[in-house]
Amino acid sequence: MPIQPNSGGNETNWLSAHSTFSGGGEMGALMRTIDWGKTPVGPVESWPRSLKTAIRILLECRLPMYIAWGKEFTQFYNDAYRPILGNKHPAAMGISAQETWTEIWSTIGPMWAEVWQGKSFGFDNFKLTIERFGYPEDCYFNFSYSPVPDDLGNVAGVLVTFTETTETVLTQRRLQANADQLRRIFENAPVGITVLRGLDLVYEFANDRYLELVDHRPVMGKPLRVALPELAGQGVYEMLEQAYTTGIPYVGRPQMMLYRGQPPTLQECSFEVVYQPLPDEQGKIDGIVVIAFEVTEIVNAKRSAELANRAKDEFLAMLGHELRNPLAPIVTALNLMRQRGISEVDKERTVIERQVRHLVGLVDDLLDVSRLTQGKLTLKKEHFELAKVVVEAVEQCSPLLEQQHHKLNVQVSSTGLTVEADPRRLAQVVANLLNNAAKYTEPGGEIAIAAERVKDEVLLRVSDTGKGIPSDLLPKVFDLFYQEQQSSDRSQGGLGLGLAIVKNLVALHGGRVSAASAGRGRGSEFTVWLPLATEALHIEEKLETIRNPTQNNQLRILIVDDNVDAAEMLAALFSFYGHTIRVAHNGVEGLEVAQYFLPDIAVLDIGLPVMDGYELARRIRQLPGLSKIRLLAVSGYGQQQDRERSHKAGFNVHLVKPVDADELNAALFSD
Repeated sequence: MPIQPNSGGNETNWLSAHSTFSGGGEMGALMRTIDWGKTPVGPVESWPRSLKTAIRILLECRLPMYIAWGKEFTQFYNDAYRPILGNKHPAAMGISAQETWTEIWSTIGPMWAEVWQGKSFGFDNFKLTIERFGYPEDCYFNFSYSPVPDDLGNVAGVLVTFTETTETVLTQRRLQANADQLRRIFENAPVGITVLRGLDLVYEFANDRYLELVDHRPVMGKPLRVALPELAGQGVYEMLEQAYTTGIPYVGRPQMMLYRGQPPTLQECSFEVVYQPLPDEQGKIDGIVVIAFEVTEIVNAKRSAELANRAKDEFLAMLGHELRNPLAPIVTALNLMRQRGISEVDKERTVIERQVRHLVGLVDDLLDVSRLTQGKLTLKKEHFELAKVVVEAVEQCSPLLEQQHHKLNVQVSSTGLTVEADPRRLAQVVANLLNNAAKYTEPGGEIAIAAERVKDEVLLRVSDTGKGIPSDLLPKVFDLFYQEQQSSDRSQGGLGLGLAIVKNLVALHGGRVSAASAGRGRGSEFTVWLPLATEALHIEEKLETIRNPTQNNQLRILIVDDNVDAAEMLAALFSFYGHTIRVAHNGVEGLEVAQYFLPDIAVLDIGLPVMDGYELARRIRQLPGLSKIRLLAVSGYGQQQDRERSHKAGFNVHLVKPVDADELNAALFSD
């Protein structure tokens, strides 16, 4: 409330004060309540016009402002300045600025002394440690100091204009600290990081790791197309520009050719990269952050491993082929001995046949592994009862089971266990498990096969009373080439492929397999889960009668094989059946013989020198009178693509060495 004149008061002083402080808001009202006559500046009516004018300007100004008048620096301030004072208001009004700002007077006092000499100056974001709320506080201000003259033109006070910038400064410092920290992170990151600005993708920042990736070339400040011109035509510019224009990050593993080394040469490099669009404050993309990690060594190592794995698979396939070549004449010779009824060497022949079957089984395992690892083994699925393949597997394993005097217990229902599977491959699974049980069970042991339906699966168990499997070895039993350590005589034999083939074949059928054992000497159990067939399809088995050639059904047969022994054994076998035979040992010779011999059937080895069996087959069919000749391919390769290639070349049948006599006879007349 303004001071009202009492009976002894000075009405002129009150009216003068009311006129000077009018319209001054809250601070003007406060000034009207003060008895200025008791202050160093004296009563209002005695004030010089310059002070009154300055105060009226101060009170009307919306910017923080105060005036320190006279040598005592008596303070006047406006509403905008009031928050800067904190708890020092309202006591600060009308008292000395030195008393109000004791804590900073050592800083601002000398400045005011210069202002008293007529100088004006100011500061931006000037730091002052003030105590406006009872505790020291670092604050920042933009302010200026200007001299205020009296009516005679002499300096009589100081005009201070203030803007507190504490929040702005602290925010900028936090942002700068974050930016500095981010820069340090970028600079010390274990990956290459660069910032590309604008549509021209100009290098703005690149850490040391990134500079290493570009062979320490001076890229900063240059557009990407200028800095790394060799990237043209490799799609890198385009991927970055797409990320820039769409705002969609790119994550991938591009391969690119970069100049590296001295002298610079183009080198193939692989990277894991992220192209992250960088928006400005308005959200508009104005740059790209590139994060790159070189994986060239990893990619090359993977490529080398894949090549090595492919080489291994090709080696296994080639090994199987080369092993089958010498087996073919042996099997044919044995068949011929049996057909001729030579009984003097029955015992020896039986031994040879058994060992040949064993060797053929090993070769088949090698080729199966090759097909499985390359993903080239295809299944020919049918609907049938599981008992069907169990019976077939038992028949296959009977010689070994009888030899070891094992007792076999089979509990598999003939109905209710329908599966959709490849019967030959599923029989192979069961046979491999039976063989494994027989090999690792002491003579006279017990082996059991049991099957049951569990919900929507068929469960098959093969258990034994054999040597058992230590717990630390159980996770490895399905690994390729893995076998438990054997004695020096390797009485169990084998290549360690059987269980690996089981696991892969079961997986191809959508099933799973596991091994369990209570430990060494306590037997083992292998369990196979297979999906139950959704519906049982009636399969009508048709028994095809194999036509056996007789003297009354003679054929003209051309045999072309560069393996002389194999060719002669085949010729002897066909001659025994009364056929007319011609033999050639290379493609050119075979073509010449075919022209004059005009065979009904040609049995051609695929791997012939000079002209292979595929080319020979095509040329024979082009000869006059031989367009409908029956062609039989005999090869050590039996994968699906090999059979397809034979079919495209014009062969009627593709046989895989070694060929059984019954199979060969059947192929003479049927596909």
